[in-house]
Amino acid sequence: MMKALQLERPEGVSKGQPNALVVRDVPIPTVREGMVLVKILAAGLNRRDQWSMLGLYPGLIYENATLGCDGCGIIVDSQSLLPLDNQLYLLVPSRGWESDEAGPEAALPSAPAHLATNEFGGRGFGILGATRQVCGAGTFCEYIAVDKSQLVPAPAHLTAVESATLPCAAVTAYRALFTKGQIQPHHNVLITGIGGGVALQALQMAVAHGANVYVTGGSDSKVERALAMGAKGGALYKDESWTDTIRRQLPSDRPWIDVVIDSAGGDITAKALRAGLRDGGRVVVFGMTAEPKISFTMREALKNVDLLGTTLGSADEFAKSIRFIEQHKIKPSIDTILHSLEEAPAAMELLRKGRVST
Repeated sequence: MMKALQLERPEGVSKGQPNALVVRDVPIPTVREGMVLVKILAAGLNRRDQWSMLGLYPGLIYENATLGCDGCGIIVDSQSLLPLDNQLYLLVPSRGWESDEAGPEAALPSAPAHLATNEFGGRGFGILGATRQVCGAGTFCEYIAVDKSQLVPAPAHLTAVESATLPCAAVTAYRALFTKGQIQPHHNVLITGIGGGVALQALQMAVAHGANVYVTGGSDSKVERALAMGAKGGALYKDESWTDTIRRQLPSDRPWIDVVIDSAGGDITAKALRAGLRDGGRVVVFGMTAEPKISFTMREALKNVDLLGTTLGSADEFAKSIRFIEQHKIKPSIDTILHSLEEAPAAMELLRKGRVST
């Protein structure tokens, strides 16, 4: 048996009301042909874990539903549970998306058979962590059985705890910056909502790539933290004149923004233009912390602005994101480390406050 942090919907609770988190003793999963048993050494928290607790994340199930999509561990013998080697591995956080830059192959009507059904018995594109598409499998547990192809060696310079913060944030940031944003070393990049895990990861990646990064944040401390991590400038998004502040900070030899990486939605395209987004610039949106709609008018269309949506990324992009982090010796920013599954209530409170933890 092993311990797992599972999601439960108490009787009488409806959608949008808090679900229950329960630490249970459950059977160690069976390892079938082509699969390996991974002992989870550390698991990372995401905002989606908080949404799951609130019943707001799509595709949730409530039977044998283990939370968590980020995890780092080692392969162990399925009988003795002893390590087979000392290599740390990261779990690919999704299923059904192999390499197509346009989107998940499993979401297509004629999805290839090996992508349409995953090793958990689920179907379609889905993310680990109490969802129907992966039959409730998640990383907030002691052991997980996965197809060996769904493991990527962790960066050699990072510990298991540091590595566990990477999967969802790393692949989301990588896809937003490089696949969608197509940033180049000389580009000026604006990243909004810099307190978030994906935004911080995008900042580190963009700086490592040689881009000039500007940020918006909800507090002076968040902006100052970004500046210490390599941002060239920043502003408080609660200040109505933040667009003017960013525009004044742009370099005289390139006084425009090439790409915006946004997590808020709303009227970001209009604000981006006021902040200096060039004609033909790109606005890449991966979140909706402000509102679930984005305004896009003919003004932006006539200025050839590209509004691009993105979410997570393919298994191929995930592997590339981890190798990029290893190549540039990037170390993730960690706020808090919790030491047991029983500390789940404290973890959810950290997420509610917008803190980053593992």
